Amino acid sequence: MAQLRSLYETSKALYDHVQVPMPKDGEARDTYIDTVNDLLERREQFTNGVRPPETKAETRIAREIIRLSKQIAKELESGKAAIQKDIRSHEQRKRAVQYENPYSGPTPDGVFVDSKK
Repeated sequence: MAQLRSLYETSKALYDHVQVPMPKDGEARDTYIDTVNDLLERREQFTNGVRPPETKAETRIAREIIRLSKQIAKELESGKAAIQKDIRSHEQRKRAVQYENPYSGPTPDGVFVDSKK
């Protein structure tokens, strides 16, 4: 029961955390993702030691954990999609910047070729 209760509390904390929108700026986003990773790791540790529910109370808690897990998965998928969108837009901006400076490459003017060997 204690293992199941710990799993529920960690799942609830993770659910509450992912309900907060992911920040847009870099440092806050990194902190947000680190917190999600820490909660997922803790949750995985509790998941490995859980036995099937034996009482009605444990069954109720297990059903609530399953409900929270489905919501968490949806929120993590939407966060993943947002990160992928940001990566694609960053790559597009990077490609666009590449063509802005026509003078960045070598020029053939002023090149001296020594004919002596």
